[in-house]
Amino acid sequence: MSPPPGHETGHPPPAGYTWGDYLAALVEAHGSLASLAWALVERSPTPDDTQSVERALRRLRTRGQRDGGSYGQKLLRAFGIPAPIEARLRWMGLYHSPFNDLPISMCLDQLRLWDRPPVSASRARLWVLLGRASVELRNRRFDEAAVCLRDAAGVPGAPDAARVEIGLAGGYLASRTGGDVEAALDAVAALLPGAALDAGDRACFEARLADQRAFQRNRAGDYTAALALYEALPDADVHPFASYRRDAGVAYGLWRAGRGDEALARARRACDHAGDGGYTRLRAMGLLLVARIGDDAGALARARAIAARLDDEELRVRADRRRP
Repeated sequence: MSPPPGHETGHPPPAGYTWGDYLAALVEAHGSLASLAWALVERSPTPDDTQSVERALRRLRTRGQRDGGSYGQKLLRAFGIPAPIEARLRWMGLYHSPFNDLPISMCLDQLRLWDRPPVSASRARLWVLLGRASVELRNRRFDEAAVCLRDAAGVPGAPDAARVEIGLAGGYLASRTGGDVEAALDAVAALLPGAALDAGDRACFEARLADQRAFQRNRAGDYTAALALYEALPDADVHPFASYRRDAGVAYGLWRAGRGDEALARARRACDHAGDGGYTRLRAMGLLLVARIGDDAGALARARAIAARLDDEELRVRADRRRP
C-alpha cells in the first residue's frame, strides 16, 4: 500500500499542515493535478512544460513540512495559503480571539505546530508571529515580543486586520516599556477608518483602541476622560470581546467617580460578556474588577485560580496586586 500523501515510507505522518495537505487543497480547487499545473504555468514569468511541472508537484507532495524548494515558492506566490487555513492562523494571531484565553503552554504548542513549511514560507506566517507576540506579552517577555512584532511588520502584503493588530500590540508594548504609546495609537486611529474589516473585528479593534487610550488617562489620574472614551463606544453588543472592554472600562470609571453600585453591576455584566464569548482570561480580569469594586475576596480567589490554571504571568501579576 502506498503511503498517504505528505510523508515518506518508513516515517510517521508529520503533525500539522504539510505540503501534501496544501497540494490536496489546490487540486480540489482546480479539479485535477494537471489543471493545477496548467494554472501554475500560466502564472509563471518563465513557464516550464506542464509535464515537468506535474512531476515537480508530485515530488512536492512528499516533502511533509520540509523546505518546498522553488516549486513550493511558486505555488505560494501564485495561490497563497487556502482561505480556510489562513482563517485558522488568523484566529491564533488576533488578540481578541479566544485563542489567547488558552493556557500559554497550549498556545505555544499550536504556534510551533504551524510555524513550519508551507505556512512558515508564506505570507500567512505573520499570523503565527502575531500569536507568538501575544504569548510573549502574556509572559512579560517584552524583548521577545518586540522581535515578533518587528518580523510581522516586515511581511509584505499584510491585510488590514494584521496591520491594525501590529499597531495595537505595539502600543501595548510601548505602554509596558516606556515607548511612545500615543504615537502608536494615533497610527492605529488613522488606519482604522479605511481598513477592510468585518463588523466583529472592527468593534473589537475600536474597543481595544479606546481601552488603550483610556489606560493612559487612568494612569495619569484623568478618570473622567477615560470614562468618556468608554462611554463613547457603541451600545450595541456586536461582539462579546468588545462588549466586555466597554463595560469593564465603564465600571472602573463609575467606581472612580464614587458610583459603586452602578460600577459593580457593570463589572458583573462585563463578566457575563466574557463568559458568553468563551474568554477565560477576560472573565478573570472581570473578577479582579469585581473584587476591587466590591471588596470581594471570593472573586479575587477565583481570578487567581484562573491565572494559575492558565499559567499566565501577566494575569498572575494583576491578581497579585489585588488584596482581599
